[in-house]
Amino acid sequence: MLGYGTVLQDGGYFFVGINATPLQSLRRDLWLTLAWNSVAFLLIGLGGGFMLSRLVLGKIETISLTARKIMRGDISRRLPLNGTGDEFDHLAGSLNAMLDRNETLIASVQQVSDDIAHDMRRPLARLGQHLDEAMAASHPEIRDASLLRVKADLQDALEIFSSLLRLAQIEAGDRIPDCQTYSVDQLFGTISDFYHAVAEDHEHSLVVSPPKPDVTIEGNRVLLIQMLSNLIENAINHSPPETKIVLSARLSKDVIIFVVTDTGPGIPFAERERVFEKMVRLDSSRTVPGTGLGLSMVRAIVRLHGGTIRLEDNNPGLRCEISLPTLNIYP
Repeated sequence: MLGYGTVLQDGGYFFVGINATPLQSLRRDLWLTLAWNSVAFLLIGLGGGFMLSRLVLGKIETISLTARKIMRGDISRRLPLNGTGDEFDHLAGSLNAMLDRNETLIASVQQVSDDIAHDMRRPLARLGQHLDEAMAASHPEIRDASLLRVKADLQDALEIFSSLLRLAQIEAGDRIPDCQTYSVDQLFGTISDFYHAVAEDHEHSLVVSPPKPDVTIEGNRVLLIQMLSNLIENAINHSPPETKIVLSARLSKDVIIFVVTDTGPGIPFAERERVFEKMVRLDSSRTVPGTGLGLSMVRAIVRLHGGTIRLEDNNPGLRCEISLPTLNIYP
């Protein structure tokens, strides 16, 4: 019983009360509900935490297992993607991209090693042969001539070695180093300054026709000049006297097309893809100095800049077209 009582003025006592049993039952039920809910929340929290930890630890163990397999030499192994788009999927995607890049670099290093081992064999063998001749020579004049050939062989070997390394660096790159915006007119001016006199020495005529002065291209200036220089040098070195060589460019939608043409002997259709391979030299060019890496370098530079290259007939001669993205396009 719960109630309230007071003493009256006449000495009596006034009391008002209610039965407390329902209230006590309600209080007991509230405490029991609170206790059971606390136990339920605790169990749910423990169970959810256990499941979440198992899930997280399972994904971490998958990453660790994949890393151990990669460390054992399986560089093609990749992390599985669940397709949920959560943070673990984002992490797996980033790690897979890093592993792809590392695999590409490792393959590039292996390829460079194979190329050096293969392509350096011939000049080094020639070098050894000429050294033997110099050592066996009985007359100073013969010995001096053999040593001059040794020096030339050594220079050829060093040139091949440096060209292979440079080519490997370009092929392994996924972004253009020191990328800036340049005027195509200025690039053409540099090429003209370099090769007008060289072309005249070989009894060729070199015509450079740049596009509008306000046309620009994004890329590496040294590589772009080397790309055009290799094509001009090929035309100069592999063409007979009085050959006309033309360097021009035109805009087509969102690309600028560089064109190098000559009126020389050209390249047979069946050989136009093969000449881009390393150390490939056609029979007609065996007597011309060179490493056989010029067009390989050109294609690597074109691909690095996101472009394409193709060889066509110029009737007579060869026509080389290079398409590269450009920043500014004018009608």
